[in-house]
Amino acid sequence: MHMFRKNIKTKSGEGLIIREAIATDASTLIEYVNKVVGESNFLTLGVGDFNKTVEEEEKIIEDHSSAKNRIFLVAEINGKVVGLLNVNASNKPRLKHIGDFGVTVLKDHWGKGIGSSLIEAMLDWAKSTEIIRKINLNVQANNEAAIALYKKFGFEIEGIIRRDSFIDGKFYDAYAMGILIN
Repeated sequence: MHMFRKNIKTKSGEGLIIREAIATDASTLIEYVNKVVGESNFLTLGVGDFNKTVEEEEKIIEDHSSAKNRIFLVAEINGKVVGLLNVNASNKPRLKHIGDFGVTVLKDHWGKGIGSSLIEAMLDWAKSTEIIRKINLNVQANNEAAIALYKKFGFEIEGIIRRDSFIDGKFYDAYAMGILIN
């Protein structure tokens, strides 16, 4: 169990807590995901696609908490979840050094540095694991703000995934991006 926790300020001066998710967060996180998927077409999930039960979400949180190469971070302002980041990694010996991550922030909180704070926390955690040596992500090729954010932290475009998603009758390509962790 890692029990990561960091208190910082947003760009607008609000108190931001970044902490590791715990099992009792499960129902709140389900509500959060069901809200955030309706706020952007840049996510792999759409409205109605997230159908986890509280028990399934608790198991995901516990699996992340008990693994040395996974983490599930929550960003909170005034006790309200405003962002999530999770890193998944394999248990296979040849692949356990690679983390795949996704990050979301509620639309009302875009531009406050919450995504940056979550990514910075993730990179600090990854360096401390002595296991994770590479972090990957996929991002829609037309999501310029996210691509700029990832590049700010040193992620590089490693390839193009053609027709990665199909939204509202249209295909979207994605970039495979990655960063090496020393």
